[in-house]
Amino acid sequence: MKKFTMKNQNRIYSGLLLSIAPLALSCQTPLQQPELNVLFISVDDLRPALRCYGDPLAITPNIDRLASQGVLFNHHYVQAPSCAPSRTSMLTGLRPDEVQVTDHKIHFRDTRPDVVTLPQYFKKSGYTAVSLGKIFHYSSGYNDPESWHEEEFLKGGRNYVLKENLEAKGKAASSECEEVPDDAYTDGQIADRAVEYLNDFSRTGKPFFLAVGFLKPHLPFNAPKKYWDLYDREDFSDISYRERTVNAPDIAYHQWQELRGYLDIPEEGPITAEKEKELRHAYYACVSYIDTQVGKVLEALDKLGMRENTIIVFWGDHGFHLGEQNLWCKSTNYEMAARSPMIVSSPGMPNAGKNSNALVESVDLYPTILDLCGFETHKELSGVSLKPLLVDPAKKWKNHAFNQFARPYRAAIGAREPKTHMGYSVRTEEYRYTAWYNLNTGAWEFPELYSFRDDEFLNENLAGKPGYEKTEGKLKKLVEGYRLGKY
Repeated sequence: MKKFTMKNQNRIYSGLLLSIAPLALSCQTPLQQPELNVLFISVDDLRPALRCYGDPLAITPNIDRLASQGVLFNHHYVQAPSCAPSRTSMLTGLRPDEVQVTDHKIHFRDTRPDVVTLPQYFKKSGYTAVSLGKIFHYSSGYNDPESWHEEEFLKGGRNYVLKENLEAKGKAASSECEEVPDDAYTDGQIADRAVEYLNDFSRTGKPFFLAVGFLKPHLPFNAPKKYWDLYDREDFSDISYRERTVNAPDIAYHQWQELRGYLDIPEEGPITAEKEKELRHAYYACVSYIDTQVGKVLEALDKLGMRENTIIVFWGDHGFHLGEQNLWCKSTNYEMAARSPMIVSSPGMPNAGKNSNALVESVDLYPTILDLCGFETHKELSGVSLKPLLVDPAKKWKNHAFNQFARPYRAAIGAREPKTHMGYSVRTEEYRYTAWYNLNTGAWEFPELYSFRDDEFLNENLAGKPGYEKTEGKLKKLVEGYRLGKY
């Protein structure tokens, strides 16, 4: 396996980076232009494991190049750290309680049948709206024909290539490393199909809203061998802050049920150090695999001459624990699950290549894209346009972001089990506060307060400790108001 070192970093990048032409940017060019296309790229289960986000291990030259041509948001938070509620919230522009989608069982058309989704708005406005891959939740019954002219899932079974994994009942191996071409797995096919759509759009000349949803790095962590070979497994030996957070309530945790059930993962208890390294290695291999697929799509956009009139949004539907805090996967109200990457690139951006430290939310994307395209923002939308931050990434902004997730775990993922608690969480510049609302009694229980003043990880629950009473009281009022729809 090839050793990755900082010394050979440039060689690796030059080998992977696809030819993405730089945007012609001018301070005098307005962000808003007539009939801008929209290329919306979503990535499943992607935490900020990207070089442009400061991850020294990640080999992601194509997404890094996109970041150099847009504004990267360092503190972007989803409204619910799980696929269906997160995607539903972003695409409807409504918060989970507003649209009443907080698990994987409820469809928003059953609760808010008349809602106009982001792609549906463009469809009604004369754009060709196409969904490719995973945009809404990628399972039976979660499609939404009203939102699209065309909706392609490109389902590849369970997305394995090895016979023993394809034939396994239920979950098979948690990862797969085979010497196969990119299109052996579904994401390679999605990238190829996206390029075909772009070619079609270039011929018709009609404005488009093309949503491209990549599946990895969602489990199972399957990617062609060449992406595994970019990394040295020993680089994944150490897990920072692997211990459970001090004084954290049990309700904040889960038993990694999403990871359990794969044939090489025990049904309970810890996993071996070697398996931990393998999983982390596999996750990063998938990230680099997706980076290349993103590069293919962006390269096509450039070659077809459409980059100058296309808005590009790159969005992760939530974060992911890789052993930190004694947790794997998502489905928590912690920072590792709630924070995900988001990059916005628009023609004529005066501050391309800048980062913004503003606290922003996924619900802000809907009004932002409308604003950039010159459309009026819906009164019903819960987010705010980020266009001012695209003009001035250092602009003073709102000082909090919210997310929520329910317990018990099985209820939160849509199993037929009643929810007992909804955890509401608020992130400010210095703190994260979470409280669990008892859905049966109406009581607020199991408060959690974490400080980011000295560390980026949540090491200790400070709720109830002397000296934090004022801070805790202020943040509790915010989550109480959030539950009541005071956003």
